[in-house]
Amino acid sequence: MKALSIHLTDVCNSKCTFCIVDSPHMKQDTIMRRRVSRFLRENAGQGYEAVNLHGGEATIRRDFLEILDEIRDLGYPTVFLQTNARKLARMEYARTVVEKGVSLFVVSMHGATAQTQDRISLAPGSFDQAVKGIRNVKELGATVRTNSVVCKDNFTELPEIIDLCLDLGADMVNISALHTSGTALRNFWQVTPRYDEIRPYVLQACERAVRRGARLLMEGFPYCTVPGYERFLVDWEDNRFKVLYRSFVMEDYENHMDDFERVKDQRCGGCAFDRVCGGVYKEYAERIGWDEFHPIAGTATGQLAPVP
Repeated sequence: MKALSIHLTDVCNSKCTFCIVDSPHMKQDTIMRRRVSRFLRENAGQGYEAVNLHGGEATIRRDFLEILDEIRDLGYPTVFLQTNARKLARMEYARTVVEKGVSLFVVSMHGATAQTQDRISLAPGSFDQAVKGIRNVKELGATVRTNSVVCKDNFTELPEIIDLCLDLGADMVNISALHTSGTALRNFWQVTPRYDEIRPYVLQACERAVRRGARLLMEGFPYCTVPGYERFLVDWEDNRFKVLYRSFVMEDYENHMDDFERVKDQRCGGCAFDRVCGGVYKEYAERIGWDEFHPIAGTATGQLAPVP
């Protein structure tokens, strides 16, 4: 897939303790509409299959619906929306968003209960709103992919989170390793679990999804931390995302991550997955080290998972 990806706002109506863009600490938005519009115009007609919108929380922009109209008028085939789904709890609003071209909703689900998710988001009621939002857009015929970021507050209930998402009708479930930047970096020791600690719960969650016949996607995990489920990691070679992040353009998201956000150790060179594995988020390696990571012998096999 070839897609544009736009960071539409710095601000959010939740204050997640591991927000990678540091939304809880942003005093004002830095994203100008004219920069977004120029990016959309410059890339129109260039074969992009979708526009992926994210933030912060994209839906809280006052001109969000106008931006959806602009995307449609420029001829982009469809829109993906990464969202906490809180505003989508209003059916009238959810219907408007679907009618304006959003076909895939990537909804943050970080807890199996309101107690867990509301504690992570620091927004009472956010769990119930997300659940209602998922139900609304599913009723409207849209596709839902949930995304669950693994952190200290939720890793023991990952299997239950997967069950909840599938019970709500999610078409795909995504499990993401914690990206230790932004607010997550500020709160590093509060929110960041060790891979050795989370592994049994991540593997159980994966097994739960596969057993139920679900479409499973995983992102950000070093390959050696998810043995037996490597094929479900995102294949970034087949998914090219050109990203507008604030005023900076990443021509290729995966190359940017390799160059600036992730690192490898010497031992990685002897791993069967060295060519496709991005390594470890650099802040994690700096603070916790490499003892948990062990190269996988043999030859990498299996088709990696595409992004829909």
